[in-house]
Amino acid sequence: MLYAKQQGGNYVNAQDANRVEHYFCPTCRQAVILKRGELKAAHFAHREHGCSAFSEGETSEHLAGKQLLVKLWSQLDCQVELEAYQANLRQRPDVLCAFPDGHQLALEFQCAPLSVSQMVHRSAGYQTAHFKFFWLLGQRHYLRKHLTQQIVQFIRWHANVGFYLVYLNPAYQRFEVLYGIQMADLLPVKYFRFYTKSVPQLLHFFQTDHHVRYLPLTQRERNQQEQRLALKIHYRDRQIYAAQNFCYRHHWSFAETARSTLASSYFPPIYRQPPYLWKIFAKNLVNSSRSWQQVLTPKILFQLPFVKLGPVCAQEWQNFGKVMRKIAFSSNYRYN
Repeated sequence: MLYAKQQGGNYVNAQDANRVEHYFCPTCRQAVILKRGELKAAHFAHREHGCSAFSEGETSEHLAGKQLLVKLWSQLDCQVELEAYQANLRQRPDVLCAFPDGHQLALEFQCAPLSVSQMVHRSAGYQTAHFKFFWLLGQRHYLRKHLTQQIVQFIRWHANVGFYLVYLNPAYQRFEVLYGIQMADLLPVKYFRFYTKSVPQLLHFFQTDHHVRYLPLTQRERNQQEQRLALKIHYRDRQIYAAQNFCYRHHWSFAETARSTLASSYFPPIYRQPPYLWKIFAKNLVNSSRSWQQVLTPKILFQLPFVKLGPVCAQEWQNFGKVMRKIAFSSNYRYN
């Protein structure tokens, strides 16, 4: 924690504290000790674990990030409070911003692993208290070549920027937005980047339409898909085993069937399993009465608590149907 109480009840920032005085946790009122070294930002820690309001062992990134959020958000016309414990919620946002119009914004800087259920629970707490809230991510959650549930759960969607994540980098004293996030079969995830050290500039970025579209695959990317599919077949990848058996039972060539289901452009970052595989199983269902809910099950999709998946999945199902019907028409193929 960055703040503690003196015996007289006054709050003291760890940066201004000295080792001679006694300090106490604002929540559990137990004694805390001042820690100040060269590697970590100055902070207070409990002598013994057990306080439910604070997690011990904060990283230097998290400590520095909270202080940076206070500095950056103070650029706006709002009152900024660090580690403001909400007794009714039993939650302590990293930073709480109170605006003149009465609304409050809770900022969470997430550096450690967090399960979907924990994140949803904490988010629901803020909603119950009518707080606006936002999750900013540390480097542990940085999106690289592939999507994982740990990262995807924080994804949001905005009409001006598409699917996006917001990071806070204390080392560079800036925000980083990864936006227009999109995926393609057998290829690394693709996105754009935006950097700023200003909260007003960050807000202006989201207020501007960046005309994000799903990018078509280049010929090079198509060749990469073909090569990676061939390797999976050659090495009998476990991931494609069920689809291979399915094709065998229907007297289809797995390689040709898989190629026919590979999308020609990038698509929404919503799939836990490779999309071309579920499309193989769904080829015969395009003209049936099946809805997307019966095909795009939780086993196939990531959990995205902040995204309304219904319209996205419905559009994906519609696009897939158009492609399959076009293939059937051109090859005189008829669905069963």
